[in-house]
Amino acid sequence: MVTKSPSLVLLSILLLLLPYCHHCMVSQSIDLTLKPVQTSQTEALMHVQENTHTITKDYTYPNYIIRPHISRYGYKVLIDASIGTPPSKKTFIFDTASPITWTQCTPCTKCFPQTLPLFDPKKSTTYNRMTKNHNLSDFFDDNLEYEARYVFGHYSSGIMSLDTFTFPSHSGSPEILRNFVFGCANNNVGDWPENTPITGIMGMDRSPVSLIGQMGSRAIRRFSYCLPKINSPVKRTVLRFGPDVKIRTGLQCTKFLKIKTNKYEVALEGVSVLGRRLKVPKGTFSGGCQLDTGASGSRIDSRAYKMILDVLSNYFDKFKLKRLTDPIYEGQLCYNKKPGFNSYPNMTWHFKASGLCKGANVQIGGDSLLGHEGNIFCMTMYGLANRSILGAFQMQNYRFVYDLVGGQVLFGSEDCSKDKP
Repeated sequence: MVTKSPSLVLLSILLLLLPYCHHCMVSQSIDLTLKPVQTSQTEALMHVQENTHTITKDYTYPNYIIRPHISRYGYKVLIDASIGTPPSKKTFIFDTASPITWTQCTPCTKCFPQTLPLFDPKKSTTYNRMTKNHNLSDFFDDNLEYEARYVFGHYSSGIMSLDTFTFPSHSGSPEILRNFVFGCANNNVGDWPENTPITGIMGMDRSPVSLIGQMGSRAIRRFSYCLPKINSPVKRTVLRFGPDVKIRTGLQCTKFLKIKTNKYEVALEGVSVLGRRLKVPKGTFSGGCQLDTGASGSRIDSRAYKMILDVLSNYFDKFKLKRLTDPIYEGQLCYNKKPGFNSYPNMTWHFKASGLCKGANVQIGGDSLLGHEGNIFCMTMYGLANRSILGAFQMQNYRFVYDLVGGQVLFGSEDCSKDKP
C-alpha cells in the first residue's frame, strides 16, 4: 500500500471542505429566521433608474465613510473590526449569506481556540445587553439570545448585545458605529477552527440585523468588494459602502430573485465549459444561485455538475494526465500535473441579464476553477441538489457591487490587487 504524504492528505481534505468548509462557516444552511420589516427610510431617500444600472441619489451623503479591510486567510475571506471602549481588535469571516454578527466572548462555556483574546464585555464602558425596547429585539427570542446552526452540525449561541464597532475610514482615521447589535457567543459546538485569527462571523445579508442593515445612511444600502487572486502578494483590500462605491462603465448586472429569505439569490441560466454551453435538462437551474462569500468554493446543480465532470475528464484525458482515484480523492476531480503543463480549462456561469446590461456572465479561468498544491490540482467546485452557490474562490479578480435599493448585483472583471487600503 502506498502511503500518501501529509501535504496530499491536507490538499484532499481542504478541497473536500471548500464548498462546505466548517472553518469557513458556509452559511446557506444557517437556521436563523428573521421577520420581514417595512422598507427603511433610507430606501425611500434613494431610487434606481429602471432598466439601467445607473444609481442616483436625491439627498446629501454623510461626509464619513467606513472602509473596512478585508483579507485572505487561505481560502477564507476575513474582515477586521474593533469592538468596545477601549477598542478590542477582532477578525470575522466575511459572510454575505449570514444575518447576524457574532464574536466569542467571556465568560465562555465552549469556545474554539483563537489567537486574539476573547471579547470581555466587562472591560468595555460602552457595552450593553439588548433590551426588549430595542427596535431589533423582535428578531430574537424572548430571552434576547441567538442560535445559529450551520452545516455539519456546527452551532453558535449567545447573548444579543450592543457596543461600539470601530472601522477604518476613507480618510484613514477610525470611524465608529455606536450601539451596533451583535451576538456575544459563549457556546460554539462542532469542529471549529483552532488557533486562527478568526473570532466569529460578520453577517452581511439583506436582513435588518446585518452590518449593511444596521448602517443606515452611511451605507445607502450599497456595498462593494473585489477579492484578489489567492496567490496575489496583495492580501488585503477594502469593503466599500455608499458613495465610496464607484459604478464604472461596462459592469454587467442581474436582479436579485424575489424570495422569502434575505439571501442574495440570482437567476443562473446556464454554464459553458471550454467555450461551449452545456445542454442541461430543462429546469436544471430553477433553484437559483446564491452569492456567498462565506463559502470558499462553489456548488452547482448536480445535473449540470455531472456534465461538467464528463467534459473536463475527457479534456484532461487528451493530455494523458493521471486522475487520482484513491479513496482520499473520492468525489473530487484531481490530477497529477505533468511538468510544463498549463493548459487549464475555463468555465462561464451565465446569469439572467437585467435592464440595459449587455450580459451577466462570470468567467472562471483555470486559476479560479482549480486548486493547486505541488504537482496536484483539483477542481474546487462540487454538485448540489437543486441549487447553486457562487463562492469566494470563483469571485477572484471580480468587482461585485450589491445594490439593495435597485435589487440587483453589478459585477465585472478587475485587477483587485489595485484596491488596496
